[in-house]
Amino acid sequence: MQSITKDCEVEVSYDKNGVKGAWYRATLEDSPTKSQRKKLLRVRYTKLLKEDRSSHLTETVHHSLIRPVPPEDDGAVLGEGSVVDAYYKGGWWSGLVVKRKEEDDPITYLVSFDSPPDINHFERKQLRAHLDWTGSKWVRPENKELGKSVFSSGTMVELRRSFTWRPAIIVKKVENEERFIVKYGDDTSFRCSENSRISVIDSRNVRPRQPLYSVGEYELLDHIEVVYGSVWSEGVVRGILFKGRYMISFGKTKVASVQVSFSHLRPPMEWEDGIWHNRPKSKSKIFGKYYTRKRKRGQVEHNSDLNVRTPTSNVEDTQAKDRMMVLPFANKSPLWKIYETMEVFKKLPQNPHFSPLIESTSEDFREGSALGMMASFSGLLDKLKDLETDVSVSKLGTLKESFTKLEKHGFDVTRPLSRINKLLDLKDRQLKILEERRGLDKERMDESSRRRKAEVKSGETERKIVEVKHKILDLQRQEAVLKEKKEAAEEQKDQACRNIWKVESCARDLVVKLEDVEFDFETILSAPW
Repeated sequence: MQSITKDCEVEVSYDKNGVKGAWYRATLEDSPTKSQRKKLLRVRYTKLLKEDRSSHLTETVHHSLIRPVPPEDDGAVLGEGSVVDAYYKGGWWSGLVVKRKEEDDPITYLVSFDSPPDINHFERKQLRAHLDWTGSKWVRPENKELGKSVFSSGTMVELRRSFTWRPAIIVKKVENEERFIVKYGDDTSFRCSENSRISVIDSRNVRPRQPLYSVGEYELLDHIEVVYGSVWSEGVVRGILFKGRYMISFGKTKVASVQVSFSHLRPPMEWEDGIWHNRPKSKSKIFGKYYTRKRKRGQVEHNSDLNVRTPTSNVEDTQAKDRMMVLPFANKSPLWKIYETMEVFKKLPQNPHFSPLIESTSEDFREGSALGMMASFSGLLDKLKDLETDVSVSKLGTLKESFTKLEKHGFDVTRPLSRINKLLDLKDRQLKILEERRGLDKERMDESSRRRKAEVKSGETERKIVEVKHKILDLQRQEAVLKEKKEAAEEQKDQACRNIWKVESCARDLVVKLEDVEFDFETILSAPW
């Protein structure tokens, strides 16, 4: 049977600010009593800090909120429905495994929490089997039966926001209401983090994740959905360019605003009565500007804002050469060929459309601006490659912002942004570790100060011990002298006793002699004449 004593490590239930079922490690600073008359006990948390982060949080809690530290996790296999504790925000939070993702490496588990409602991914090393403390032993609860609904906890869904669909995960259904608590995904893989936003959404704006649907190619004025980051936006094909790239318009505007590749498109589908339906193809009215990649050989199309250049001769040109490049300027500079030979553009081929230059830059300066962006892209990659481990978060943020601006002009910045995001995550972890280390350094300094004070006190105590020892030696010497005097006195006493005995013996002899004289005297007096 486990017991808790002063200065031992315990776990404390932290039921505050809507949080329930979370256990945090702490050191018990009071001595519990067997009678439990002392209801409140003082603890010092191991991970929780004060608001000013100056030291570890210390507080007084009811004894019923304190338990021993559970035994080490036995590494049991966890599956869907397992009740677990997840290491989350510095403590162990009680939750339920709703998904076991075998496809991840390493395997991850999707764990839902009730108070407050939340859901997150965890690796096995971040989990332990949940145990309840009865006061005398640990009890492991039975696995729970999970619901089989299309919208059960942990289900990947999409949320409608105006003309967009955003990835999210169902946390739970609001009881007795047609609404769901959902957590937004950070990307199209439906991953989420502890910082992802949680919202309550009407069920009419929630649908399952749209299945993959193969399309050969899209036609002019087809309605489609375009992914940008993690959001699918409704749009219309306004131009067909080259290498499976399309000019797309969004919302009510009829003017193409971005150039995207085939892999970033999907056909729109409808979720009705629990079944997916292909949306019937409907062509948008031909209104506004649109561009096509096909034309008769020898013909050149022009637009007031765009320069469209295609080969006008050479019957042997292939179908690829029959496709046109739509740019908002005429690429006359010889620097374009130089860029094509650069190693960076061979490793990361780019097909920017520079369409924002139509609105922001006059035609005379567009090519120069485009060339500058090509140089900026190369320079930014070099900067990213040459970063040191002590790079600041602000510098990474500036690089990310620069790549994002280039992305608006059609640059493929997926890999640089992915690397920057990974570096930002690492910097975030680094800052948290440094912050924790600063706390430990302060704790070490405090302990060193207490140690120095203890050393001074120990030195003073040692000096007093030496003084006491000297006094003891003096007293021992005085004791020896007094013992000698006592022995002498005892000898004198014995001698006096012997003398007294001799005197008394002599006195007794004299008494006998005196009695003899008196007897003789009386004898003479009583003799007859």
